[in-house]
Amino acid sequence: MPAAEVFVARPRKLRVLAAVAAVALCVLTAVGWFALPIEVRVLFSLSQRLTLLAVLAVLLLVIVAVAASYVQADAEGLRFRNGLRSHQVPWDRVHKIILRRGDPWAMLLLTPADGREFSVDLDAEKRQLMGIQAGDHALADQAVEELRRRLTRYRGT
Repeated sequence: MPAAEVFVARPRKLRVLAAVAAVALCVLTAVGWFALPIEVRVLFSLSQRLTLLAVLAVLLLVIVAVAASYVQADAEGLRFRNGLRSHQVPWDRVHKIILRRGDPWAMLLLTPADGREFSVDLDAEKRQLMGIQAGDHALADQAVEELRRRLTRYRGT
């Protein structure tokens, strides 16, 4: 498939924020550790030190996972990752793509898998598109418009 046919949206500001947060977390952890007097540091056993490093690793994993979110659209449908979870949705399941004022990220409204008509209610199936962050302002609006254009093109509606 030609690269021009694949559209990919990734959060820009979130990635910068995640990089800064990850570096700050590592620096603060190191500063905090070495700020402890040597008499206190030697009281930590190897397993306690490894536990502290594991907690740091989990926090970094969460930061990286959220920053790695994306939305990809092609002729087949949408593929997107929100944190550690990936989704694939064909165009015929997509009802609408929305990004309302005050929303943190775009939202995908899905038609029922059993073929029923879409109905607006609290039970409507939806997925967050965390790869399109409202904090990116114009870039987020452009990404949503591009997804809507593709929805119209591929569904023919």
